[in-house]
Amino acid sequence: MTENAEVSIALAHLLGGVLYAEDQPAVWATVSTKTAQLRDHLAPFGLRLLIDDVESYAYLRTIDDLPEGMPRLFRRHRLTFGATILLILLRRHLTTAESDATASRIVVTAAEMVEWLQLYHPEGTTTERISGDILGVERLGYLRRLRGHEDTYEIRRIVKAIVTSDWIAAYGNRLLVHASGGDPATKPDEFSGLEAQNLTTRGTDDDD
Repeated sequence: MTENAEVSIALAHLLGGVLYAEDQPAVWATVSTKTAQLRDHLAPFGLRLLIDDVESYAYLRTIDDLPEGMPRLFRRHRLTFGATILLILLRRHLTTAESDATASRIVVTAAEMVEWLQLYHPEGTTTERISGDILGVERLGYLRRLRGHEDTYEIRRIVKAIVTSDWIAAYGNRLLVHASGGDPATKPDEFSGLEAQNLTTRGTDDDD
């Protein structure tokens, strides 16, 4: 395979969503060794390549200052309060599970997430409403449904890129305490909401 072909394949994968080393080792090798070339190709489209070598994933972000008139290739989404709470809880669960080092990927069921979120919603909130937040987080690429397990999801490590340790220190823990106090419709005045990018155009897990 030619070098140009390797770069083209890597670009196609990155434009399709977050690239994880364990999912595409050959493509990850291209991203790791031809980073400068990839960035040169992406820059004219207002995109920057971000690589986390520790967690072994790479993804694209729109640059902060697009030229006037240039459309965004990736949409940004202001998350609902419920989806923000779910992402904080997923980040906490991911961190705890990784510290145990008992599994290569961290999974969670829909029932578990509904149970978590019920603590932060008023009594009588329907399961359907809570499931809507779960679906929204899945569509954005932070959860991946496992093939053959309709109600089981992998927590994608990219969650760490949006729910950072600094953000949790500033807002996350207080948000959880505030929400569990009974009224998720109101938020602390200094709350800075999470803004997510649609990170994937793919559907369910490609692996078992």
